Amino acid sequence: MSRRHSIVDAYSTLETKIRDTMRELSSLWDEVDMSESMRLNRFDSAFTHITLLCDDMLNGEKDMVESLKISIREDMKSVKKMRVELEMEEYQRPADIKDGSIALRRHLQAEVKQLEIEFQKRHEDQKNLIEKICNLKVRLNSDFDFEYEIHALFPQAAFQKYSDQCKAMEETLRTRYTQIEQFQSDLKQWKSMAQNVSDYIDNDEDLKELLEKNVDSEDFVFSESILDALGKYHEEMKQLYDHWLSNIEFRWTEQFLMIEDQWNKCMVPAAERHFSPVFEPSKNSEQILARMAEECARLEKKYESCRVVYELVEKWKAVWSEKLGIDEKRKQPDYYKKVNVLPDNKRERELLARMPVLEREIQATYLKHMEENEDDQITIQGMEPLNYIRFIQEEHKRELKFELQLKKEEKTRLQSPTPTRTPRTQKRTMFKTPLNTKMEPVAKKLNFDTDLPPCMSPATSEMISFITPTRRQPAGPKTSSPKEQTPLSRTTTPMSKRAMTPSSMASGSSSSAKKPLARRNFL
Repeated sequence: MSRRHSIVDAYSTLETKIRDTMRELSSLWDEVDMSESMRLNRFDSAFTHITLLCDDMLNGEKDMVESLKISIREDMKSVKKMRVELEMEEYQRPADIKDGSIALRRHLQAEVKQLEIEFQKRHEDQKNLIEKICNLKVRLNSDFDFEYEIHALFPQAAFQKYSDQCKAMEETLRTRYTQIEQFQSDLKQWKSMAQNVSDYIDNDEDLKELLEKNVDSEDFVFSESILDALGKYHEEMKQLYDHWLSNIEFRWTEQFLMIEDQWNKCMVPAAERHFSPVFEPSKNSEQILARMAEECARLEKKYESCRVVYELVEKWKAVWSEKLGIDEKRKQPDYYKKVNVLPDNKRERELLARMPVLEREIQATYLKHMEENEDDQITIQGMEPLNYIRFIQEEHKRELKFELQLKKEEKTRLQSPTPTRTPRTQKRTMFKTPLNTKMEPVAKKLNFDTDLPPCMSPATSEMISFITPTRRQPAGPKTSSPKEQTPLSRTTTPMSKRAMTPSSMASGSSSSAKKPLARRNFL
């Protein structure tokens, strides 16, 4: 109603304006006494201007309405087409928007803009997917082909299908890359180790070309044919390599046993034994095996020139080991109870007498060898033979000293003082009577080789005497009753007041005098 009211007002205003204008024109024409014909001509001119203006406005608005209709039809076509390509539902005009209206055009323009954003996103994803698949086709030498036109937007199902196909092709590429790289690595490693593999590869141009290709290059094609060819070569070279490996392992073990024997004969220290007992392909080679053979030959020659000295040292070590074995037997807890020690003692004396003789022979033989062969130095553990023997003896002494020290520390730990008793506990222990305490015989409890601890009497606060009084008890009955008189079978000595405990004093002198000496003298 407000819009209609404003338009009616505009019409009234326009009508009023035209009438006022015509009245003012008539007034102006009256002032100049214009003729009727002239006034009619001027009125026709004004009417013509007004008519042209109205016609121009009407034609312009008609063009606007027609253009609006054309735009709505074009936008509607675009919306329908894009919705079909995007597999969306058919466009439905909102109920509150009139057909052919300006609001409909604006709504369609917004819809077109939103669909174009979604269409552009789908188009970019499809473009990237197509480029990736085309690249994988080249890298894998695949015959894959698209079923749909690549310049049109794929349906959702087709796009998902191609995405899954792309993932499968990427996984195939990764698998082939790993396999081909492993094949190349193994073949190159076997070539560097085994001579028979190296000779085979040098005589096969196709295999050499496959090994020279760089799998990390963007131009490398991971085709199925290349993978199969390298797989066959890998299987053939594996047999050659295994044959070489079993052969060299046998030769290595044989050579190591020989050099180990020479090491033991020449008493080579462990730090100078550089060859491993087991052949390791990643660390060892034919060259190292050759060096082992050379070292074995050198040690064999060395042993032959110094055989006498080495044999004497071995004899001394055998005597020394036997002597240590006897020492170990003596460390057994029941050795002196169950073993006849005389043969061991006799054998030990023989060994102790034999060792100095062997040491003198070793020194004399060594000096003679050095006089005859000045450049052929004999060293055992970096020392001269006699110094080596002295070193073994000193090491044994240090070990014994260390063991003794450990035993002393263990004994000290076991004999550590017990927790201190409280005064209440000490008092309670001091006033225990012999009847309530289990006592040991005096012969077992007394130890006169050590100082006795001072003991205080609770009655007199004086030192308690542990010496039994020697005066005899006077003869006669202890009570007035003749029935209790009993002849003394042996001489008894009563306790002194200082040796009595509170319980013995409370029970009377007669009962304490009848108790054994061990129970009366100690708590």
